[in-house]
Amino acid sequence: METKKTPPPVLKLLSSADYTVPGEYVADTRDYEDHTFSGIMFNIVAKKHLPVKYVEIMAIWVRGQLGRMQVFIAKDSYRDKYTQPSEWTRIHCDVHDPSVSTLSPLKLSPSIKLKPGEAIGVYVHSSRFGDQAIVYNNQHGVETHSDDFLKILPGMAHTSSQAFNPVSPWGHTSWRRRREFVGRLSYGAKFLLWNNKNHEFFPEAFRQAVASALSVRNTPKGKTTSCPILPCSVIKYIFNFCPWHWFEGVPQEADDKKHSKLYRLGQGLARKLSGIRDELDQHKRCILS
Repeated sequence: METKKTPPPVLKLLSSADYTVPGEYVADTRDYEDHTFSGIMFNIVAKKHLPVKYVEIMAIWVRGQLGRMQVFIAKDSYRDKYTQPSEWTRIHCDVHDPSVSTLSPLKLSPSIKLKPGEAIGVYVHSSRFGDQAIVYNNQHGVETHSDDFLKILPGMAHTSSQAFNPVSPWGHTSWRRRREFVGRLSYGAKFLLWNNKNHEFFPEAFRQAVASALSVRNTPKGKTTSCPILPCSVIKYIFNFCPWHWFEGVPQEADDKKHSKLYRLGQGLARKLSGIRDELDQHKRCILS
C-alpha cells in the first residue's frame, strides 16, 4: 500500500512568530496634571491594520502618591461594569512608594493580551486615603492615545479609596466622567508570518512584492517559453522569513518595471539562488523518496 508522503520541513511555513517582541513599544499619554485622586478607569482597543497575532501589555505606568495599588481588567469595556466588581479580574496588587514627578511601573500578572480588534476595560486604583494618589486628566479628545498597534480611550476617574465604592467621601457619586488616563503602557507584539492564509493581513507593498517575485520568469535565449527561476514553494519559504515592514517604501506602481525595486529584487534573488535550484530539487527528491 502506498504511504502518504510528508512534505520536507524546508517547505513548511509557520503562521506566526514563536516569540513575542517584548518591551519594544510604549504608549505615552499626554500629561496636563489636571487632577489627582484614587483611580482611573478606561478602555484599550487593539488595532487591526497590521499583521499581528496579538499585542501583550506587560506594565502600566502611573505617578502620584500611589500606595497600595491594584489593577483590574474587564472583557470588552468598563462601561456598565464599573459598579460590578464580579465582572473584573485583578492582575496587579502591590504597595508602591510615592512617585510624584516620574512614572512608576505596575507590572501585570498575567499580562494583557489583545488580538486585533479586541478591547478591554482597565481600572487602576489606589487605596491610599486622600486625593493625591493617582494623576489623571480631563478629557481632551476622542482618544487619549493612538499608535500603530492600539488606542487608549477616555474613561472615568474614581474618588474613593475603596475599590468600586460608588459613594465619594462627601456622600455623592464617586465616579467622574470625561477623564483620561495619564501614564504609559509597556507592551510587545507577536507578529504573523507571511503565508497564503495570512497574505491579506500584510501591507499592500508586501503583497505586491510577493506577486512580483512569484511572477518573475527566466526566458533562455532562443526559447519562447518561460519557466519560474525557483519553485514557488521555495519563494514562499523565503517570504515567510521577511518581517511585515520589509518592503516599506516600495512604490505601489512602477512605470518602468526593469528599474523598479521589486524587479531588481527578483533579479538579484534569481542570480543568487538559481545556481542552487538543482541542489534543492535533489534534496527534495531524497526526502520524498
